[in-house]
Amino acid sequence: MSEQETPKARKRVTPEEFITRWPLYTPAPIEEFYPPERVSHHCDGPACGKETTWLRSINPQYLNLEGSSVGFNWVWYRCGLCNVQCLMVVYRKFGVEERTGKRQGSGAIPRPAPSPTVRVTAKVQKIGQYPSQSIDVQKGLGKALGEEAVTLYKKGLINRNSGYGLGAVTYIRRVVEDKTNELIDVAAHLAESHSVDAGIVKQIRAAAEERTTYDQKLKIAATVLPDALLIEGVNPLAELYSLVSEGVHALTEEECITVADETASVFEFIFTNLRSTTLARHSFVEKVKRWAGRGTAQREAEEKG
Repeated sequence: MSEQETPKARKRVTPEEFITRWPLYTPAPIEEFYPPERVSHHCDGPACGKETTWLRSINPQYLNLEGSSVGFNWVWYRCGLCNVQCLMVVYRKFGVEERTGKRQGSGAIPRPAPSPTVRVTAKVQKIGQYPSQSIDVQKGLGKALGEEAVTLYKKGLINRNSGYGLGAVTYIRRVVEDKTNELIDVAAHLAESHSVDAGIVKQIRAAAEERTTYDQKLKIAATVLPDALLIEGVNPLAELYSLVSEGVHALTEEECITVADETASVFEFIFTNLRSTTLARHSFVEKVKRWAGRGTAQREAEEKG
């Protein structure tokens, strides 16, 4: 499959995503890239410690090594809140292509003039960043994963940030594999909190006991997940199954990074956001049942009295 044919290669990347999230040495399909004036980025400074707006301190600078035809750009950002923490990104633009420009009005000319062609740079590659991208795992996710899984997850992030997509996919899939039974348990608790039939909840939990591979367990659990539990019409377990079962032997490093990012995103949503929401809902439902039980008991006592 060619780069043009695979949908993974056509993933749209914004200039802000390139500055804040894009891995090293991985071509990004951005035409005529120019760093944005401001970006949203996490600030690790003691005065911030949260997502803030960062401002471009200077216009992009170009450096061409003497005697070399290869040059690169660098740009500098500073946290707009603490005005202390800085982020520097070094990049190069390449992949010059001929594109058809806009046709100028021909006025009274009987035959329209041919559309002019222009040369544009079609790709940009990050070749350096300071400080390096964080491999910190969110506190809630880290606590839920445990020390061993966090270590694997961080190795996946290191590979991803360095442009090693195949390594990133491998490590992140390993974490999903190790936590599949817990993911299925989250789905079962979600079903219970929505008062889904006990028989269906039992089928969901039974998927974890199947003597099969982790991806097939996810597929089985996704199959019995009722429509009432879909998130905006999307089955999260089915999405995760689709990602972990996708073959990567024919994918490029860039395409593998896309798969790794999507897998991590769905996994984190289920394992943290959906898990915490489900536990909170389940706890509330149980409280309501107890309150209802006390109310019923009180009414019965009053009727008898």
